[in-house]
Amino acid sequence: MVNLGDPIVLQLIEKLQDSDPRTRRNAAGSLRLNGARAVSAIPQLKLLLQDHDPKVREEARRAIRQLCRRVA
Repeated sequence: MVNLGDPIVLQLIEKLQDSDPRTRRNAAGSLRLNGARAVSAIPQLKLLLQDHDPKVREEARRAIRQLCRRVA
């Protein structure tokens, strides 16, 4: 069961909105590595698919693919 109040996941979701693209990219990658506990972050990760930084967009895609496998 996914804990929507997981403090680590919530902190990483906040970092997805940081002004620094490296911070956003690293947060997306960390969410990807958190597996099932980070599935609740998928909607916020989808917003990064429109990010101006191509590396952020790519990491968001990787995270979404990985997390969607956890849901399926």
